[in-house]
Amino acid sequence: MEAETRRHRIHQRLESSRAPLPAGRLGQELGVSRQVIVGDIALLRAAGTPVLATNRGYLLARPSTRPRRSLHVRHSREQVPEELLAIVDAGAAVLDASVEHRLYGQITVDLQIRSRADVEAFVARMPTSTTLAELTNGWHSHTIEADDEAVLDAVEARLRELGLLWED
Repeated sequence: MEAETRRHRIHQRLESSRAPLPAGRLGQELGVSRQVIVGDIALLRAAGTPVLATNRGYLLARPSTRPRRSLHVRHSREQVPEELLAIVDAGAAVLDASVEHRLYGQITVDLQIRSRADVEAFVARMPTSTTLAELTNGWHSHTIEADDEAVLDAVEARLRELGLLWED
């Protein structure tokens, strides 16, 4: 299969999926290695395709009209599950995590955590990794999204109640 045809098929798969697609799975489907897919994704991005890279695979960024809010939090590594579950249990999604690093400036990673299953999968990978917030002594922010502002208000209230929300 020609590289251009393969990239077109990758784009089609991303358009038809609402869940992240791992590079390994895309590689198996298209008869190439995971590394070839990673390179193809880089080329698609360079050409302007809005591909998000999550810890579960690639996802096509889609415009949303749902309300969003940026929340600043601070907590320990052990409190990560509590924080994420408070957000998804209230009905919101955690789109990303950001830190302000002294050397590199702002670092943002796409999370796309929308359910308890997503939280469980994220937490299951924690023993082998360092969280982004550990670079900044627990300080970080999340962009969260929900169907309405009331849900976002409920998330803020719950994080405040848990002592995780940072307020000026």
